[in-house]
Amino acid sequence: MTVETISSPEQGLLFGSSFLRDHAGYIMTEPRIAIVELVANSYDAGATEVRVVWPEEKGGKFEIADNGTGMTLEQFNRRWRTLSYNRLEEQGVKVEFPAGTRGKRERAAFGQNGKGRHGAFCFADAYWVETWRDGLWALARVELTSGGEEPFHFRVEQEEGREGHGTIVRATVTRRLISPEEVEEALGSKFLVDPTFDIYLNRKKLELLDLEHLSSRTIAVPPYGEVTIHQIDATVRDRTTHLKGITWWVNRRMVGEPSWSGLTDSGAILDGRTAAAKTHSFVIEADILKEDVKHDWSGFHATRRSSEVKDVILKHVIASLRELLAQARKEKKRTALEQNRDAVKELPRFSKLVVDEFVDEIQQQCPTMSEGDLSRAVGVLAKLEQARSGYDLLKQLLICSPEDLDAWNEIMKRWSAREAEIVLSELEKRLRLIDELQKLVRDDRADELHDLQPLFEKGLWIFGPEYEAVDFRSNRGMAEVLRGLLRIDTLGEISKRRMDFVIREDSSIGLYAADSYDESGEIIGIRKLLILELKRGAFEVTQRELDQGRDYAKELVKVGAVQKGTAIVVFVMGASIEHGLEPLQQGQVAVTPLTYDIVLGRAHSRTFNLHRKIQAATGDPSRRFDVLEVLGEEEEEPQLTIFE
Repeated sequence: MTVETISSPEQGLLFGSSFLRDHAGYIMTEPRIAIVELVANSYDAGATEVRVVWPEEKGGKFEIADNGTGMTLEQFNRRWRTLSYNRLEEQGVKVEFPAGTRGKRERAAFGQNGKGRHGAFCFADAYWVETWRDGLWALARVELTSGGEEPFHFRVEQEEGREGHGTIVRATVTRRLISPEEVEEALGSKFLVDPTFDIYLNRKKLELLDLEHLSSRTIAVPPYGEVTIHQIDATVRDRTTHLKGITWWVNRRMVGEPSWSGLTDSGAILDGRTAAAKTHSFVIEADILKEDVKHDWSGFHATRRSSEVKDVILKHVIASLRELLAQARKEKKRTALEQNRDAVKELPRFSKLVVDEFVDEIQQQCPTMSEGDLSRAVGVLAKLEQARSGYDLLKQLLICSPEDLDAWNEIMKRWSAREAEIVLSELEKRLRLIDELQKLVRDDRADELHDLQPLFEKGLWIFGPEYEAVDFRSNRGMAEVLRGLLRIDTLGEISKRRMDFVIREDSSIGLYAADSYDESGEIIGIRKLLILELKRGAFEVTQRELDQGRDYAKELVKVGAVQKGTAIVVFVMGASIEHGLEPLQQGQVAVTPLTYDIVLGRAHSRTFNLHRKIQAATGDPSRRFDVLEVLGEEEEEPQLTIFE
């Protein structure tokens, strides 16, 4: 089947009735944005003064008159007839000032695509444009159409000679009227950062210090003097960050262009895509830097004075932004958590706190993330808990700084996952052991004191590298010999569970032996015997306890439990040691007194003090977690991740 395309050279494109509204967007529907765009046209025309007349009620007329360059009829036709007019290609990025403008300086153009001229349609279906330049004056009527061959129509009503330059836009307000106070706030928060651009509203000159949402603070910068910081918090977000950021004034003249960059070498201090970058501004009055201004007023020379002033401003601005953003982020975060309440509530407590920290981090790293995307991210995290290994990996990567991630990358280049698992698993066991020992060594309750022996059985490495060998094991036979020596006839529940320990009223004794082998690999006796006597909580080790330890060893040799050549090492541990007490060495027997603090110190040392480093890395214990508040749960004491 052949499909024919029927066309006529006389037919052109047709426009729907809503085309221009779709094209211009908020410029035609949001009055505060519309009025800012109309005045921005005057700013881009090199005007130094704009006079705005604004009505109190519908049916009144508005007028925006400037002393900018104006337009010839040819320029007007081209700029007004072209949809998506490319200002950068046609006129460049810099503003053209009228001839004879006093104090002329460079100014970056506000507009780019010519959409701002449609702002008048926000208030009426038709408006008038009066413009004059190069001795010629033109008056045109621009009218919104209902669609068809053109989205809007205009005709030139008059054209005649006139001296000077400028442009006036006027119309009768039939819709979307806002109050003069709202106009003042919208224009003032946007344009008053440039002291070379004067705005009059209903004959009143707008002043920066008259803005409702402005706060000022004077800060000393010794020994140079003072600077004044004006913070502007606009009620409406601008479409762009033009004329937003940090503006420097010296003697009421702007230095450089407003920007979020320039205070640090690392780039902008605020992402221009964020709402904060488009609603907040800072004006810095720094007359003390007059001698440091470059001759073209494009910036400051790099002097010690300008550097110190910038450091002071940087600290203040960052602190202010942190405070401004905190509440907005908190509300956005709580919404995301509330929307995923059911999923998050089922997670383990630690996982809930990780979700909480993840939301904080992702809001900082992805400032443009919408509430919907943030909520979905929280939901994904909750589901990852069901696949534990994937969640754990994400959790660990989440809490890593960029430097940590680089370090992990280097580790994975040199280590296989299995090798790393072996090393980290062993470290985890030892750190857990230290944690348990710290809880029990000073406890004077008998049951918990006796529980120390099984812990020390796993922690013989604390006493030196030689005891890390796997051949050191508890010896039940020697324990029975000591029970006979000490005349212990009855066994408690603990003794019944571990017959290789000797339980006394004030202590417990553990015996750990390593076998000796002949050349053929046969066991021929005991190579070394380690005896650990653990005294109750606040017990002080004296000479009497050392002598007892020596007697235990001698008795074991006497009954043939160990050979005469077997090395016997006895550690007697308590809360403190009698002053002046020295280790005891007699033949094959060495008896050493130790405090639990010394033992724990050795344990920390032999694990590179990782336990303490992990504790230090757990963060501020006073921090409140939003996720727990949203779920209605109580805060708990922070726990080490490795000991969960």
